[in-house]
Amino acid sequence: MKRPSAFTVAWVVWIFFFLLVEGVALFRRQKGDTFSEHWWSLFRVRQKTPVWAKALLTVVQLAFGGWLVGHLAFGWWTL
Repeated sequence: MKRPSAFTVAWVVWIFFFLLVEGVALFRRQKGDTFSEHWWSLFRVRQKTPVWAKALLTVVQLAFGGWLVGHLAFGWWTL
């Protein structure tokens, strides 16, 4: 059996750490702890912002989401 590379181990550890942090944040139920709440804050989803800024931030989010789905699910846009 082939040994996993250091990158494989690092990605698995990263995923488990993310799940641990998110689980603790969900369990604590305090505002501003979860990944989604940080994402919303970064992209000002729940804040009053100018229409042009909201439109720009929405386009950035949709472009990133589209790229992520295409890349992970279908292997598009790889080097």
